[in-house]
Amino acid sequence: ASTARAALVDFFANKFPELANNKFYIVGESYAGVYIPTLAEELLDNAADAVNLRGVAVGDPCTDNDSQRDAMDVLWYGHKYGYVPDAEYDLLWNECGARYPNLMARAGGPHLAASELRERVEEELGVKWSELDANDREVRSTIADAFRDRFLHPGENFAFDAPECKVAHRKFLLQTSKGFTQGWAEHAYINDYDLYGPGGLTKEDDDMAAYLTRPDVRRALHVEDAPTDRWPHPEGGFRYRKEYDACNPNAEDGALSMIDFYRSVAPRLDVTLVFNGDSDPCVSYEGTRTAVERVGYKTLPGGSYRPWFYNHTAADVKVLLEKPPKFGPDLQVAPTGTQMGGSVVDYENGPSVAPTGAQMGGSVVDYENGLSFLTVHGSGHMVPQFRPQAALHMVRKVLGDEMFSPPLPEDGILESMSEREFQKAMDEWTDAARSPPYVGVEEEEGATLMQRAEQLMA
Repeated sequence: ASTARAALVDFFANKFPELANNKFYIVGESYAGVYIPTLAEELLDNAADAVNLRGVAVGDPCTDNDSQRDAMDVLWYGHKYGYVPDAEYDLLWNECGARYPNLMARAGGPHLAASELRERVEEELGVKWSELDANDREVRSTIADAFRDRFLHPGENFAFDAPECKVAHRKFLLQTSKGFTQGWAEHAYINDYDLYGPGGLTKEDDDMAAYLTRPDVRRALHVEDAPTDRWPHPEGGFRYRKEYDACNPNAEDGALSMIDFYRSVAPRLDVTLVFNGDSDPCVSYEGTRTAVERVGYKTLPGGSYRPWFYNHTAADVKVLLEKPPKFGPDLQVAPTGTQMGGSVVDYENGPSVAPTGAQMGGSVVDYENGLSFLTVHGSGHMVPQFRPQAALHMVRKVLGDEMFSPPLPEDGILESMSEREFQKAMDEWTDAARSPPYVGVEEEEGATLMQRAEQLMA
């Protein structure tokens, strides 16, 4: 964090001083759930006069080991979404002692998992990974054994001697694309980043890697002299030490989690948004929601869990024809209007060609000290990838420090209403939540996603 803080201070003080007074926001996803809160505290503590940090938004994030442990277990997730029958789940979880933490919980993410795998194979074969012959039978067998033992293992407490547990374990792997794929691209049939996205596709990742390593792109990004010319994996894999109690199975006793950092930074920012796709197999929203609740802030009056909406506008036909399969699976040619985006909570201080109108985007809850938790309905791990229109709406709200939906009537009012009064209030609340200022005026028909993004950045 101190290194990133020094880079940002230099950015605003020396490279672009004309931007120094602008409001600055940090947004990211996944393991950025660690990078962002720690960097935010570093900036607020040591560079508040140089960097005008006003808010953070952290998506599908590594947050707190204890809060997220069960929700990042593939067996737990698979049972929740109907992949594992109740009886088999009960047998595996409660009698066999099976646990299947995903790659984020088991190794801190696929990059570190790949590094672990390479190290083990190199040690067993006595050959550097880059020199291995992928067609050699012994090499392939060693890699398969290392992968199975490290990432398909049902845990140290598993009852290996019980035949019924062995059968249930193997059924589970068959039912769930080897525990929701876990890097098994060749035979994958479930997307490990989005439950409802197409499985077994890596072309867009391969294309992105080829793009980011092009000389002209490296030149534009000013990374021509970087110590590696590979992306996303350096030659020897990733090797670094993790010290926080978030997506870190080896965290030391007493290590801080991001709950501690949110308590530190939220009261000093305008906006602290933690969001999560509600069908993310990688970082399931239940654990993130629990972590945010454990920050300990009170829910704002009327700020309890409630829907938020966004305009589901028509996507340009050109976008639909050119986009990769995993990008924007909900984009349509015909607009569907305002959609629910998820749920949100607020705390104090703190592709279709024809539009379909205001649609539910998810749910949101608002707490004191400017802290909010928000779900994005139907999204997997990377919200801008799987729900780009809802994500754009979310970014607008963060930058404008605007509420996602109107407050609900307070508990006393809800309790005292007659049934007729409540039905009327409920309809009026829904109409308000699906209208300006909570949902923007529908964009001009035919406008593309890129045009709307450019308007936002202007």
